[in-house]
Amino acid sequence: MVVDQDLDFGTFAILRRYDNMFGGGNFDVSEMDDWYVLQRDMQVDGGIVPVQEKAVLEVREKAVLALQAVFDKLEFPPITDREISAAISAYSSKDIPDRDRVADIEAAQELLTGPLSVLDVIKGLEESGYHDIAGNILELQRQRVVGDYLQPAAIFDDNFQVLSALTQPNDYQGPGTGYRVEGQRWDQLQNLPQAWDPEEFQTDLNGEGSTDWFEERGPAQQGQDREIVIAVDPAFGNGITKSIGNLNLHDVLLALIAGAQEGGVPVRIVRVFHTSDCAFIGHSGAQLSGSGVAIGIQSKGTTVIHQRDLAPLENLELFPQAPNLDLDLYRQIGNNAALYASGKSAVPVSVKIDNTVRLRLIVQTTLLQCRSTQMVVPDRPPEELRLRKRM
Repeated sequence: MVVDQDLDFGTFAILRRYDNMFGGGNFDVSEMDDWYVLQRDMQVDGGIVPVQEKAVLEVREKAVLALQAVFDKLEFPPITDREISAAISAYSSKDIPDRDRVADIEAAQELLTGPLSVLDVIKGLEESGYHDIAGNILELQRQRVVGDYLQPAAIFDDNFQVLSALTQPNDYQGPGTGYRVEGQRWDQLQNLPQAWDPEEFQTDLNGEGSTDWFEERGPAQQGQDREIVIAVDPAFGNGITKSIGNLNLHDVLLALIAGAQEGGVPVRIVRVFHTSDCAFIGHSGAQLSGSGVAIGIQSKGTTVIHQRDLAPLENLELFPQAPNLDLDLYRQIGNNAALYASGKSAVPVSVKIDNTVRLRLIVQTTLLQCRSTQMVVPDRPPEELRLRKRM
């Protein structure tokens, strides 16, 4: 982890947490997008620069074609066009066709023990027209002889000049004197390939109107029978139709109902208007439930199983990471609620935890929650809903 600038203790602790989460810095390419976001949002230099997919594919294509040319020049087992095509877009080695490994090992031995050497590789690249790659490898061999790269904390710049703790010593002399991510470097770190315009998300959200999923049946009454109340927020199907995990909320509701019915407990749906907070939505539903058990769910998908005699911020089970929930997990949540309503014990629903999800989806989450909160009517009592059948 590269932290060369002045950081307050809280920011450093967050970076340290993420560094530990990624194995103390040993993270792989699947986590690069998360580091791009960390660098931008915390304005720190993690040592990587965001790249566009097109540029990556171009580099991959040039590399594999150069490798094919070298294999041909050295009369190694040929690299086929099928292998080239796979290598350009492969996610891992599992996406590459199998090769004759024994023949490849024999070819490698010719480089390791002779008679071939790196000069034969350079010559093959030069004769095949890959002058820049040949030049870089030749220069790299020269640098190995010179040995300047053995200085403490040494790296090469674009021109193979050594930057190290000796050539650029640490000149930090207190707050305000350290390295700053600014200028061209700061522009590079902000140019995230996966970034999108929040205004577009807001425009799409504005285009969603009220659905015909529900029939309003008047103010919700206190239930008398064993049941589960599913309490939804003001925007559920009423301006928001998909969760933060991109699940259709109608399907989510059906999954909750199916799980409860599998447990032999009927369901009643209630819309809560006075709050958009998940805990208080669930708490309000539990006050109306005949069994005292309710499921509270926000439009973004965050869910809670609540019980009447618990305080609002207490609960039976909480599912705060909506992006990690799928329809099967929602069905399990409904089934667990049925067990609680029947006075039976339940094994808590197991959900994968992703510590990076909040950082990745904070903008979408904020916009969805803002929409729900804008629709809050403080003095309006909960409304009972009936779910219409979808055609």
